[in-house]
This record gives sequence, structure tokens and C-alpha cells, in this order.
Amino acid sequence: MIWIILLFILLIWFVWFLAFKIKRLKLDCVSLITGGVKTGKTTLSVHLAIKKYKKNRRRWWLRKMFLFKRNEEEPLLYSNIPLTCEYVPVTQAMLERKERINYKSVMYLCETSLIADSMSFKDDLLNERLSLFIKLYGHETHGGSLFLDTQAVSDNHYAVKRCISRNLYIYHLIKWIPFFLVFKVRELYYSEDNSTINVIEEDLEDSMKIVIASKRVWKKFDCYAYSVFTDDCPVNTDLEIENKHRNLKVDQLVTFKKYKTLHLENKREEVEDDKNQKTNKK
Repeated sequence: MIWIILLFILLIWFVWFLAFKIKRLKLDCVSLITGGVKTGKTTLSVHLAIKKYKKNRRRWWLRKMFLFKRNEEEPLLYSNIPLTCEYVPVTQAMLERKERINYKSVMYLCETSLIADSMSFKDDLLNERLSLFIKLYGHETHGGSLFLDTQAVSDNHYAVKRCISRNLYIYHLIKWIPFFLVFKVRELYYSEDNSTINVIEEDLEDSMKIVIASKRVWKKFDCYAYSVFTDDCPVNTDLEIENKHRNLKVDQLVTFKKYKTLHLENKREEVEDDKNQKTNKK
């Protein structure tokens, strides 16, 4: 009898803990995941997208079996990076709204700032198409979900930023636990004019939300998917490794920019001439 009472008390405590103590994520129709480079943005985004897709598909199956909605469209999972599970590749026609997405479907867009960033506002046609795609995604998919990820909110096109009132920032990812990944995530609120100041008076760790995912999610995608752009580039094996820095001045500026007031090319030629003169004297 005592064991039954203890188990009952333990069950009540466990339900109370799940209901009030665990801080759960609040996912919107359009959810943005941010974080530094290689902090687990793709991992968390794929985990959440697949989880939401399975939930939508289960509801579709129940409506089909018990409510006899035979002609209702099957929700699909869309992604702009390859996945090992069943998915539909995102095309340019979808982003331009020339092709419709299945109702209740889930879409994942990796590195959205590569699709359109904050400097793309000069293209009026892009502005219009992307604004309509983001703003009307929930309407045009009849309640679907869109998951985006990038390093920072400011990286995104303004059409994305205007639809995001908050974003999920990955503060820390714990990988050492066997079989599971533990994400410590913080909900941040975005102000378009950057006038909002976040004043934190409590321990930052106390306000974190915890997301637990199976490490099997790593098998769903390639965490280095974009390396294909440079995998075929040659590697210079004849590198000059310097370990004695006699001169700590910079004589070469590696840059994509064209500076008008820096004459490093002339300086470099002078340095080369000095080296040649010293060599000839020897």
C-alpha cells in the first residue's frame, strides 16, 4: 500500500514537472533558428522540421481513416539540402510561387541569407516574391510550417525579418551524452529598428529552453553539405611555412576589395626588389 502511494506521488510530481518546469519551445508558422557557425543550427532545424512533418502526417492519416477525407492532400517535407528521409527538393519555381506547395506541408530552408540577404532589397521583383512567399506561407499551405536558419537575424532579407517577431538562438550544444543531443536555446525578440535593448538581470542559464534530440538526426543530412562547392578545388601542397618572423609588418593584403588609397602593390614590388638585391650580393 505504501509503495502504491509513493508511486502515485511520484507520478503527480512527474506530471507537474513536465507541465510547469520544463521550458518548451514555442514554434510559429515561420520559425527562425540562429547561432554561430557550426553551433548545430542545421541539426536542430532538421530535427524540428521532421518532427513537425511527422505530426502533420499523423493527423492527415487520422482524418483520412476516421473522417473519410480521402481526397485531402498528403503533407510533404520540402528541403533545399539533401536528406536521407523522404523529402521534396525545393526549386526556384516554388520560391517564386509559380508552383504550389502541398497543404499542411513543412519546408526547411538552410542558410536563408544565401537565398536572399539584407543587401538584396534593390531587386523589386525579388522583394515582392519573397515577401509574398514568407507572409502568405501559412495561408497558401493551409497551416503548414516553414523552418529557416542562418547566423543572425540581420543577415536575412527584410521580407523575412518583417515576419519574424522572435527567433531561437542556440546558446550551447551538448554532444558528449550518449545517443542524445541537448540544445540550450534562448528565445530572442527581434526589433526591426534595433531599438530594443535586452537587459538580463538573471542567470542566463536559468532562462534557457532545453531541446533533446536523438543523435540519429545526424544521419538525416550531411553537416558539410555545402563543401561540394570547393571539394574539387586544388590544394597547394607546396606551401611556404614560416616559423621565424623577423619582420612583423604586413606586406600583402588579401582582399576582394579595391582600395584606392592603399598602394600595397608598389610596396610589395619594393620588398621583392630588396630581396633580389640581397640575394645578388650573396
